[in-house]
Amino acid sequence: MATIRIAGIQMEVSDRIGNNESKIIKYIEQTDADYLVFPEMALTGYHQDFASQSAVRAWDKIATACRQNYSTVILGTGAIIDESSHIQVRVIGNDGSLVGTHEKLIPTEDDRKFCKPGEELRTFSYEGMRFGCLSGNEFWMAPGFGSYPDRRLSFQLGEHGAQVIFHCIHSGADPSYEAYYDSNLRLRARESGSYVVTANAASNGSPINARSGVVSPKGEWLISAATTGEQVYHIDIDLD
Repeated sequence: MATIRIAGIQMEVSDRIGNNESKIIKYIEQTDADYLVFPEMALTGYHQDFASQSAVRAWDKIATACRQNYSTVILGTGAIIDESSHIQVRVIGNDGSLVGTHEKLIPTEDDRKFCKPGEELRTFSYEGMRFGCLSGNEFWMAPGFGSYPDRRLSFQLGEHGAQVIFHCIHSGADPSYEAYYDSNLRLRARESGSYVVTANAASNGSPINARSGVVSPKGEWLISAATTGEQVYHIDIDLD
């Protein structure tokens, strides 16, 4: 049995990389956890006009903070790959190395105005744990965000042995989606047989519509943060 300490960071995301970078590094330095999970596009802001070189420099600084604090970070960011924009989840190991990346496979209709879909669903093995990463709407395929097929990516990750699914979110505050998101987090965690660990972006003082927290493989919330403002939650998970 291995025990890992996870911290989810529900933070307000600026349109400026520099502001987000300093906040992310501060959270890494001040949070005692094996894994820190940040929201979707937490570094660059949720838009297409991010500076690629600034993002690359920020990745290096965040990697240094990971090494100095011996923490693994699940980072939502924009990324330019082969001259195309992607919504990416970047896994930075506790030694500062790049464990791997996940590019959002099913961007929403609005996402596709500035980014290209990823090509591969990946699982990662790091320090005895197998896990996967998903970004925003590709986890639950909410109605109204494009007529794209639901590939049940969380189920696929479970089939590939993922013990944990890290879900980086930037879902906003429309309350009509709250019940849908909650039921999907519970049911898809149960279907995959995996822990689902979420970190959503705070929404300028309004309650967000998807909780930051951890759902067990039985589909039960083990912990969740308040839905308003910046929040940090901690939990220890025992993995077989």
